[in-house]
Amino acid sequence: MNTPVLIVGAGPTGLTLACDLARRGISFRIVDKTANYFTGSRGKGLQPRSMEVLDDFGIVDKVLASGRFHLPFRGYDGSKVLGDRDMHEGRHPTPDIPYASSLIIPQWRVEEILRNRLADYSGHVELATELIGFEQDGESITATLDHSGGVEQLTARFMIGADGGRSFIRGVLGVDFEGESWASERMLVGDVRVDGLDREHWHSWQNAKLGWVALCPLPGTDVFQFQAQIGPDDPDESSLERFQQIVDERTGGLGIRLRDATCYRCTAPTCAWWIVIEWARFSWRETQRTSIYPPVVKV
Repeated sequence: MNTPVLIVGAGPTGLTLACDLARRGISFRIVDKTANYFTGSRGKGLQPRSMEVLDDFGIVDKVLASGRFHLPFRGYDGSKVLGDRDMHEGRHPTPDIPYASSLIIPQWRVEEILRNRLADYSGHVELATELIGFEQDGESITATLDHSGGVEQLTARFMIGADGGRSFIRGVLGVDFEGESWASERMLVGDVRVDGLDREHWHSWQNAKLGWVALCPLPGTDVFQFQAQIGPDDPDESSLERFQQIVDERTGGLGIRLRDATCYRCTAPTCAWWIVIEWARFSWRETQRTSIYPPVVKV
């Protein structure tokens, strides 16, 4: 047997497992089909329980130094500010719950911290290495990997599928991606530099006629995460020009300017959890604000 464990996918999930195996002295390989490490922030937050795991790894201080708790939402109606709201107001750490609310932090930074911890154990990710097939019996997995050295076959006692929403492993096994697909709900996501907004609030236009749009500053960077709802018949072009058009149409002429966009497209089946977060939202009113605590963002 070539390795006890093969981990397919080097995002936060795969890296977390790799770190845990490494500190326990269990041999493994972790591979990812991408040629370069992910540098964006499709996810931008950590749940309290995730921070407890990172604390156990001895790296939570680095995570906390790179993120922010209690970033307040600022709600708008066009150019008019309706008010600010800390969605986790009143939540404070206790001995039993050391991390009482979610932490805003860009996904790439979490992955970087995990990779550095993995390197402390002499572990590393094998990039540009794609799983293209596998077979299994009662004792082992035979996996076929494609990389710069050619096609490789290896055997492992266990293979872990951490290869994301469009998982190759899940597809081969016929394992469904549980949840609902809302064809009418789509969104655009990207990282952008922004002129005209402060970095002390998560700016949100939830009631814009053409759909909500939000700009969230990412701690430890000079960029914001852009999120915008698009209709079922709207083009799904993802570009700086399209992002700027949406901001101009939905923010009431505030003169916000976007620069240097890294763009993503999201459809309902692959980011339904984002939609749940955004639609389980609090309502902004001039005379009354009703807070609904949504699920915390997961990486």
